[in-house]
Amino acid sequence: MNKLLTILLLVLSGCVAIDAQTAAGADNSGAATVFPMIRIEAERLPDLNIPRGGHALFYAGGEIVAAGGRTSGFVPTATAEYYKDGKWHLMQMVYEHDDGFFVPMKSGKVLIGGGHEKHLGIGQTFAVESYDPATHTFKGFGCLDTKRSLACALELDSSQVVIAGNWYADDNIEIFDGKKNFSFVRNVSVGRAVPYVFRIAKDDAIIFGDLGTKGEKLTDTVADRLRGEPFGVPLLKTWQPLRHLAIFNSDASFIGDESQDDYRYLLPVQDAEGQIAVALVRGTEFSLLPTTSPVPMEGPWGQIEYLTPFVVDRQLKRGYMLGWDKKDRVYVLCVDYRMAFAADGTVKEAAPLTLFYTDPLPTECLSMPVLTPEGHLLMAGGATTDNFEPFSAAYLLRMDGTGATLAHGTAVNWVGWLLAAFVLIGLLLLVLSRRKKAVVAAPVNDIPQENIVYADDNEHLMQRIRTLMSEQQLFLHSELKLTDVAAKLNTNSRYVSDAIKAQCGCSFSQFVNGYRIDYAKHLLRRRPDKKVTSVYMEAGFSNETSFFRAFKAITGMTPGEWVALEDE
Repeated sequence: MNKLLTILLLVLSGCVAIDAQTAAGADNSGAATVFPMIRIEAERLPDLNIPRGGHALFYAGGEIVAAGGRTSGFVPTATAEYYKDGKWHLMQMVYEHDDGFFVPMKSGKVLIGGGHEKHLGIGQTFAVESYDPATHTFKGFGCLDTKRSLACALELDSSQVVIAGNWYADDNIEIFDGKKNFSFVRNVSVGRAVPYVFRIAKDDAIIFGDLGTKGEKLTDTVADRLRGEPFGVPLLKTWQPLRHLAIFNSDASFIGDESQDDYRYLLPVQDAEGQIAVALVRGTEFSLLPTTSPVPMEGPWGQIEYLTPFVVDRQLKRGYMLGWDKKDRVYVLCVDYRMAFAADGTVKEAAPLTLFYTDPLPTECLSMPVLTPEGHLLMAGGATTDNFEPFSAAYLLRMDGTGATLAHGTAVNWVGWLLAAFVLIGLLLLVLSRRKKAVVAAPVNDIPQENIVYADDNEHLMQRIRTLMSEQQLFLHSELKLTDVAAKLNTNSRYVSDAIKAQCGCSFSQFVNGYRIDYAKHLLRRRPDKKVTSVYMEAGFSNETSFFRAFKAITGMTPGEWVALEDE
C-alpha cells in the first residue's frame, strides 16, 4: 500500500510545472542550514531589435519598455523599444541615456535623464526627457542642475523627484519640481554611484550605498537625508548594501503603505565575508530581517553571485533578487514576507526563503528584472563585463509553483491532472484486488515497522524530512525523537537516520540542533533585550547546558560571543 501511495505522490508531483528540491547552505559561521529550491521555466522571448546594456527597463502603459543604454562597440543609443503582440517595437528617443536614471511617475509618464556624454562610458549629461506610453513618444523638456551618469531618482508623494548619484564627477542632491525645473538642494556627505534612494516620509528621502563615484568600495556608515542632516547607521558597520551597477528605481523594493505613512523597503546587504542577508529599512532605522535560513550562497552547481536589488511583488508580498552562476543558470532568491510583520509593521517572525533556479540559458541575459502584471519577472538585454558586446536576448522567468499560479490566474495543467486521476483509479483497483487476495494474511498493524519497505530513496526522503521540519517546526519540541519523525512520514527510524547521515553527514540530533540554533539566532536578533540564557527553551533545547554545547559546536562561539559580534 505504501509503495502505491509513494508512486501516486510522484505522479502527482510531476503534474505541476516545478521541480522542487532542497539544498544545504551555510551561514558565515559554517552552520548547516536548509532552504527549498524550485526549478522555474525561463521562456525565451523574441530578441530586442538592438542589443543594449546600461539601459532602463520598466513597465508603463501596460507594456515593458527598454530605453536607451549602449549598443555594440560601447556606443550610446538614442533608441527605445516596447514589447507588444509578441515582438519588440522600435522607437526613437530625443537623447542618449547610457547609464541614465528613470522614474515611472504617478501621471503615467516616465522621467528619463542623465547618462554618459560620449562613447566608452565617458562623461555625463544634463539631458532630460519624458516618455508617454499612450502615444509611444519621447519629449525633451529640461536640463538637470548637475550633469550625471549612474544616478538614481525617486518620486515623492508631492510629485517632486529627488535625484542623487554620479560617476567620475561630483555628487549632490537635487529636486525636480514635477513640471520643468531642476534645482540644487545640498551636497552629500560622500559621493556615490547608483545609490539607494528610499522614501521615509511624504516629502523626505534618504540616500546611501557602498559604491563610490569612481567605483571604490565605501566604508562609510552615514546616510544622507533630503530634508535633514546626515545620520549614522549602526547596521552598516557590519552589513553594507549590496554593491551593484543595475539601473533601477528604488520603489521596486518598497513594501510599505503610503496611505498609512508606512515607508518600508527590502535591502540586500553583505558582510566582509561575502555573506548576503536581507535588511529592512523603515524610515531611518536599518535592521536585519530574520529569515528561516541564511541566504544561500551556493547551489548544487557552484557559487551564486547576487547582482540586483529587490523587486517586490506587493500582491503576493514577496521580494525577488537575481543572481547568476558560472553554469549560466539564473537564480531568484524569494523572500516571503507575508507573515513576517505584525499589524503595526514590527517584525514578528522569520520570513521564509526560497531559491528558484533556471536551466542553463543558451544566451546570456541578466538585467534588472521587471515584474509583470501576472507576477513573473522579465529580463531583456544586458552587457558583458567589458561593455563592448551587449545582449539582445529577453527571457520571462515564470514564478509559478508556490501560490503564484493561482494568485495570478495561470491556467491549471488539466492534462497532467487527468493523467493523475487515471493513475489513481488504476492504483485503487489494484489495492482492492490485493486486499481480496490477502484476507487470510496478518493485519498490517501486526507487521513489524522495520520490515515495511518504501520506495523513497535517501534524497527523496530527505526532502520530505526537511519539508516536515520547516513547515511544522518539530525541532521546537524538546522531546522530539527519531521515532516521532518516522511516524509522521509513515516510514521507520532506520530509514530516517540513514537518509540524514547520507545527505547531511550528521546524526539525527545534530541535524535537529542545526534548526534549533538557527531559530535561537533569529530570537537573539529579533529580541536583543532577551537574555541569552532564556532563549534555549524557546528554541527547543531541554536544558541550558545542551544549548551552549550545541551553539559552540555549530558556530564556534558561545551565544554571548555571537551576540557581541552581531552588535559590532
